[in-house]
Amino acid sequence: MSWEYDIAKRLSDRRHGARAGIMERVATVATAISLMVIIVTLSVVVGFKQELSAMLSGASSDIVVTSPQSGGVVSSVGLERATALECLFEDERIERAVPYTAKEGVLKSDDSIVGVLLKGVDTLYNMSFFERYLTSGTLPRIGCEPRTKDILLSERVARQMDVVVDDRVEMVFIADDGSVLRDRFAVAGIYHTGVDIIDDVCAVTDMRNVARLYDGDNGIVTGYELWLVEGVEPSTIAQELNDEFVELYLSEGIDAEAFTLYDIFPMVYGWLATHDVNAVVIVVIMVIVALLNMVTALLIIVLERQRMIGELRAMGASQRSVVRIFVWRSMFIILRGVTVGLVLGLVICFVQHTWHIVPLPSDGYMLSAVPAAMCWGWWCVAVVACVAVAMLFMVLPSLFSARISPAETMKYNE
Repeated sequence: MSWEYDIAKRLSDRRHGARAGIMERVATVATAISLMVIIVTLSVVVGFKQELSAMLSGASSDIVVTSPQSGGVVSSVGLERATALECLFEDERIERAVPYTAKEGVLKSDDSIVGVLLKGVDTLYNMSFFERYLTSGTLPRIGCEPRTKDILLSERVARQMDVVVDDRVEMVFIADDGSVLRDRFAVAGIYHTGVDIIDDVCAVTDMRNVARLYDGDNGIVTGYELWLVEGVEPSTIAQELNDEFVELYLSEGIDAEAFTLYDIFPMVYGWLATHDVNAVVIVVIMVIVALLNMVTALLIIVLERQRMIGELRAMGASQRSVVRIFVWRSMFIILRGVTVGLVLGLVICFVQHTWHIVPLPSDGYMLSAVPAAMCWGWWCVAVVACVAVAMLFMVLPSLFSARISPAETMKYNE
């Protein structure tokens, strides 16, 4: 290493100047805290997006194909089941396409009435999402012979109805001709996702139980849920399908439309977008605070080392050499701060990711705990960006050190 590096390393030793050591600690702590906050902020923002997207995708799917009148939301608006329509789902980018049938109804007991949407699914439906959030009982038996009358209710609906697993509930439906239909179901299980738009209304049963409400017509479905191969952009597939649906409507008279999760849950994704803005504001503020502290600390260190700078210049050191000394010293401060901040940030994120220590209130949030994603890519970008920006700004006080005149420093210290 060069002699400039050796001098910078010696100056960074806290034994050589108590006040300089304090200012160096201030700059190091500012850098560490700022990077720690940036890492935790990125982890929480990415975590919210991943958790909510996975939750909504699991409860619904990447794409929902249904009647345009439904707006993509699970409803009882009918969609004719046709081979010409299902052939469009035979795409290598579509992992699976599952039909469902739904019907609005009312759960009725002696003391209360609760409106729900009964969603009928078949054996192709992946129940792993509801299994993940199952709080008691079991999943409803789907596709069994003879047909079962199992139903899966949300914890919120079960509480309102004052029912538990194995209780029987009566549902009342209004048929298309205005007549009243009644059916009884056995509560097989109870789930809780924390997402209001799911927990408030969604009940799940065998598709054949719902098909009976449409005069047993198995040619009627209310939609298809499409899960895509990982990495495929849903908006691209949805746009391609909608273009093909236009031709299908003109040739077959089948009116269908593909909706992505962004179309179905615009308020949720709008809420996530505000988190992106908040995250950017927090990151910018922390970077500014760290830079101000570091620049101020190094300026004080430079001013306190005027005599040393003058002596070095008097002994023949060039301005460039003096700048290198303080650039090296800046780098020591930054690397110490980055190391401490990175370790603290990773520990906090790992602990929250693993044990969910920090909870979220049930009202107003869709998750029970603050999500912390292990987003290594974003963290690497954050660390590199912080070091680069910090080094760029720390050059300014280093350049100031080169402007100090040897004669003035000697005169100042006489």
